[in-house]
Amino acid sequence: MYSTKTATTNNTEFNSSYMPVGINENVTLNAVNVMKSPQGRDYIEFVFTNAEGQTASFTEWKNEKNMWIKTDEDLQRRDDQQFGRILQVINCFYENAPEFEGENFVEMINWVKTTLENVKETAEWNKYPLRLKVVYDKNGYTRVSSLGTFVEPMSIEQSQIKLWKKDLLERPVVADNETAADPFAAPVGASTSVTETTGADDLPF
Repeated sequence: MYSTKTATTNNTEFNSSYMPVGINENVTLNAVNVMKSPQGRDYIEFVFTNAEGQTASFTEWKNEKNMWIKTDEDLQRRDDQQFGRILQVINCFYENAPEFEGENFVEMINWVKTTLENVKETAEWNKYPLRLKVVYDKNGYTRVSSLGTFVEPMSIEQSQIKLWKKDLLERPVVADNETAADPFAAPVGASTSVTETTGADDLPF
């Protein structure tokens, strides 16, 4: 039913709870979570917040062999790249970051969480303003970029953060596929709380 008596106009601006894409300044680390997915896979999540309370997250999952990671050397290279990304966060809080040697992913992510929480015990994370690169993923959701330098202290005058050609700064158009109704399918919108990945976009480099 439509009526001129009940028609309304919403003149209130929509404010997203997610950080905008691009290079955001004066961002702070808000949380470091070591978690396990419903499928039993371990991962670490970093949550960043800006002055408006908008958030952006960065997650890392255990690397495993697959069609692109075939050898032990391939796996070690992925682990080295992954730890390099994680160390970018730690280096924002330490002039000389502690050294670490670990045997497995779980040991590493627990060390990372402890190392960052040690900073929080002496000075709140919000005392360390950061620059952060945020992009879209292939599904149109915002996330912290995993390409190149993506986070650094605001105290760095000549920023090392660059926007790469592969950084998605415009929301990709994802077409909906019309499919036949399945009476046994899960309700629309039902999903797990996290999306599992096997590395930085699971790309072969």
